[in-house]
Amino acid sequence: MIRYGAYLLVVAVGLVLEMTWLGRATIVGVAPDPLVIFVMVVGLVHGSEEGALVGAGVGLLQDIVTGVPLGLGMLADQVVGFVAGLGGGVVYIESVWMPAVSAAALTGLRVGVWALAAHLVGLLGGPLLEVVRVDLVTACYNGLIAIPIYHGLRSLDRALVRFHEESR
Repeated sequence: MIRYGAYLLVVAVGLVLEMTWLGRATIVGVAPDPLVIFVMVVGLVHGSEEGALVGAGVGLLQDIVTGVPLGLGMLADQVVGFVAGLGGGVVYIESVWMPAVSAAALTGLRVGVWALAAHLVGLLGGPLLEVVRVDLVTACYNGLIAIPIYHGLRSLDRALVRFHEESR
């Protein structure tokens, strides 16, 4: 239960950072999305089911805060959490470069799922090349910031697990 409270706090801080400071830290008009990395870590460490659940919750909160139609971010982050959970048993999660490569790939997946869902409901009418450009830039941006965020979240998760085991 304490872990979920800590997760909620991390997500709240991440949303505040995304909406304020990170919204202005753009490269080629694209801002980073560190909450994708958070969803990735939960999926990798705790499996597909928990990754999908946390991803759906984070995506729904992002939809509410950003004002986009409800469900687009929820679907995209749910897919990211689920796929990250599938990778948890396949990839070596202690690898130095794994966070950057995984974050870039999962960010690309997230933007692709979001764009496809937005297109299906008639909200995305822009050119396909612009979607690809945003997808690539966001994936690179998240890949760059993933390593410190990943290791910080892994340390937090280990500390929460130790705290939970000691309190029994």
